[in-house]
This record gives sequence, structure tokens and C-alpha cells, in this order.
Amino acid sequence: MAESVKSKQRPTEHGYLACRFDEIEHAGIYVTQRGDMFRIPNDALAEGRSPLLVWESAEGNLVTRITDNAYAPISKCRQLAADFDLPVNF
Repeated sequence: MAESVKSKQRPTEHGYLACRFDEIEHAGIYVTQRGDMFRIPNDALAEGRSPLLVWESAEGNLVTRITDNAYAPISKCRQLAADFDLPVNF
């Protein structure tokens, strides 16, 4: 019987979590490879909650968590992303 292999959340060289969007398990703010930002609060990850988060992209769906505070101010998010050479498109 073949088992499906999924990539796991892994720390980046800067200490942030990088994973595929559909594998997000922790609340926080995530930045895509294009510089788009997603706020993922705890409620979004709770079982049985809605809306279910779905993101489709032809360019891949790798995201990096820049902070575990889903409610951080946008200016702080821009600073965190820029400090670690992540693109900023928000």
C-alpha cells in the first residue's frame, strides 16, 4: 500500500516556518513567494469552523510564517518581511 508523502512545516534559515498553504497548522501571518500576505487566526484553524481557507495558484503555494500574531499591524508585517528578504506586496 502506497502512502502519500507531504512536505512538513520546516524552519527556514531565518527561523520562520515555511510550508505549503494547505499544510498550515499554526496561527499567524504568512507571506507567499510573491509577497502576498495571509492572516490566519486560531479560529480559522479550528476543526469544524468556516470558512475553509483555500488558495489556488499556478505559481505554487509555499508560504512563510513571519509572526505568530495574526493581528500584528501591517507596518510591522512589512518590516518583518523586508528584514528577512521576503517580498512585500501588501
